[in-house]
Amino acid sequence: MVQHQSGMLNKLKEGEGEEITDVASTSLQPPLVFETHPDVVEAVAKDPVGTTPDFPDLEATTIYEEATPDLDTENWMSKLREDEIFNSDHGPAPRLHGLRRLAKPYILTEESKVNALIIVPREYVQTLTTKNGSDDVMSQSQVVSTNNFPMASVTFNITVLDGRTFSDSADAFYSSCEKLGLFPTAVASARAEARCLRKVLGIREHAAEEIVDKDAGEELAPNDDSAIKPEQIKLIDKMLKDLDITLKTVLETITTREIFSVEELTTGEARKALRLLNDQKKKNKKKGSKKS
Repeated sequence: MVQHQSGMLNKLKEGEGEEITDVASTSLQPPLVFETHPDVVEAVAKDPVGTTPDFPDLEATTIYEEATPDLDTENWMSKLREDEIFNSDHGPAPRLHGLRRLAKPYILTEESKVNALIIVPREYVQTLTTKNGSDDVMSQSQVVSTNNFPMASVTFNITVLDGRTFSDSADAFYSSCEKLGLFPTAVASARAEARCLRKVLGIREHAAEEIVDKDAGEELAPNDDSAIKPEQIKLIDKMLKDLDITLKTVLETITTREIFSVEELTTGEARKALRLLNDQKKKNKKKGSKKS
């Protein structure tokens, strides 16, 4: 390794005189260089006699190489610990705290920026009931009410030690936040950070924070009032039997209409029923895995 001359001269003695500590105050010509690197030799040759050359920052070159994650030979997914991996239905997914641990040595700066925080209205049907003193139902009416839900969009930026900047964005809405529906900004920020860290490490698998256990087709589908489809009837009947759930239990959650059979459901109500039954199926599966 090249040693700067000012660090070596304090060990030299000029005859029996005092210890030399400053190259500029000595009359040694030319400056001394130990374990000379070829680039340093060239720099000294070009420098005027009696001045200290600007040596190439060889150590910085080494740091530059170490500051870049090796994306060609390193399998960063294999470096995650057991508690840093979420086993989803689509395969193993890295968790945010694991990505942070792996990328930390390479990060210079990071920034989370909220792009937008908006309120999204959603209409729903509310049933109003009028009863008499004996608690008998006198009349019922339905009104359309509105719930307002927050939705957040966040961009996360990471600058690594070699100067490159990575950026990615994510959003979060109550229906895509699972149990954290009241905190869409925090959820969106975590998702954006996870996406950004995956770019830094070259990991293609989606992070656990990005995975949403929802059917996009069902979530975004309009509330179709057309008659239920034959395939929906068969599937609902089968799931009711497999899960040992009554139709009445499902109807209490998805509609206020008086319905006595699956065939009376609309296509939109059938979607809601299937979503509810699928959720119950997953809950039962999780309970079964915990017992085993």
